[in-house]
Amino acid sequence: VVSAVTHSRIRKIVLKPLMIVAGDHANNDMAGDDEDSWKNTFKRAGVRVKCVIHGLGENKDWDGIYVNHIKEVARDNDIAL
Repeated sequence: VVSAVTHSRIRKIVLKPLMIVAGDHANNDMAGDDEDSWKNTFKRAGVRVKCVIHGLGENKDWDGIYVNHIKEVARDNDIAL
């Protein structure tokens, strides 16, 4: 991934987790200060990094889609919520 980014001459990226909740994985593996975090791996490659630590569940539009999907699946499978 890093080589594809640097090969494309991308100089700035935004890292944002595609998870319902931005928890331990997002805070440590993606945006942490450890040498092997995604943030520091990109920085070592000369790419400026901005980390946005917000899970998809914090996005009201996405939240509505997710809840509606759960309701549809429950309805289609005769599951009472």
